[in-house]
Amino acid sequence: MNTLKEIIANEKIKDIIAIAAAITMYFTADEIDRLIEIGLAYFGISKLVIKKED
Repeated sequence: MNTLKEIIANEKIKDIIAIAAAITMYFTADEIDRLIEIGLAYFGISKLVIKKED
């Protein structure tokens, strides 16, 4: 599990996962969206909006 967390710690991977989650959440019900948000929070992905921070 530590290896998976190390892979997900990469910013580019976080961005890809956030984009995939946002697309999935667009097509699913609100109950499923809550589960997706919990999964994202577990791996430390706190925002679904992708923008370059200064």
